Amino acid sequence: MKTFRLVGLTIEVQGENGARLEEIPLSDGLIINKEDGENHWMIEALLPEEHRSYFESLSQQKQELPLFVTISKKTNKPAEIKAKIKSIMVLEEHISVLFEGRMLARKAKHEPEKLLADLLTKGLEGDELKQAFTQKLNEQRELNVKKSAQT
Repeated sequence: MKTFRLVGLTIEVQGENGARLEEIPLSDGLIINKEDGENHWMIEALLPEEHRSYFESLSQQKQELPLFVTISKKTNKPAEIKAKIKSIMVLEEHISVLFEGRMLARKAKHEPEKLLADLLTKGLEGDELKQAFTQKLNEQRELNVKKSAQT
């Protein structure tokens, strides 16, 4: 098993107006890759005690929650995990919430070869081609991150 520092936790919550993302303020946290060949992970989030009733309510629903976890550095891209709450431990000023779930594989939603072919048919070449390709690729990546956070 490998253990990493959890630096960000966001939960996708279903509401009357559809899904919304709720960022959870972490006091501290760990995420553990169980290395079982099934992509299972355990997450321990240390949270302010004021979030106790919220997480107890989620725990009683016994449903998988879509989580977006940021591992090691805040600048890293969040990974999506479908997880259930396994336990909630009440501490003095905090709660410790233990999740167990499976990390979802991110599929590339953009195809660089098709993008390049499209730019070539528009007659771009050299530095102009390189600049347009980089710009379009970055735009697609940003759009895909936003879409994956909304779904």
